[in-house]
Amino acid sequence: MAYAIRILTQYCKGCELCVAACPNDVLEMSEALTEIGVRPARMKEGARCTGCTLCCQVCPDAAIEVLEIVET
Repeated sequence: MAYAIRILTQYCKGCELCVAACPNDVLEMSEALTEIGVRPARMKEGARCTGCTLCCQVCPDAAIEVLEIVET
């Protein structure tokens, strides 16, 4: 199965806990700033998420969703 990470940037405060928690080095901090001046997390280009949800578990603001990619 394949997975993708969705960061709800309106809730992300840029704490980087998700980046540190990811065992597969899937996340990084964006260079772009949000409306409130925060660099939100994002999924790295070409990264392969395993769907472990550790990033979701450590996020204090529930700003991360792990999505299963359904291939047809």
